[in-house]
Amino acid sequence: MTDSQNGQHPQPLPEELAAALRRATAGTLGAFQSLRTAVRDHVHTERSRGSTLREIDADLKSMIDVAGVNAGGDGDHLEQHIDELKAHVLKWSDAFYSRKP
Repeated sequence: MTDSQNGQHPQPLPEELAAALRRATAGTLGAFQSLRTAVRDHVHTERSRGSTLREIDADLKSMIDVAGVNAGGDGDHLEQHIDELKAHVLKWSDAFYSRKP
């Protein structure tokens, strides 16, 4: 049982850990937003050139695969994260393709 489940208040994080978590979270959210913006711009550019959603998605998957190979890391874990990233990017792609820029 966690502290909050047994009626006790959770202990505050040590300041150094809390600061590290804030920095990591801010950096991750910034990178996620930058990726989303880049995907939007790519989808709009390719759509205006006449590319289909299927072609754009194939391009995006290929880019993610190349980036994943260059990322290194734990094989199974990395593959799972790459699959999750593809799922997010393809959802964005579909949404951006259907919208006018």
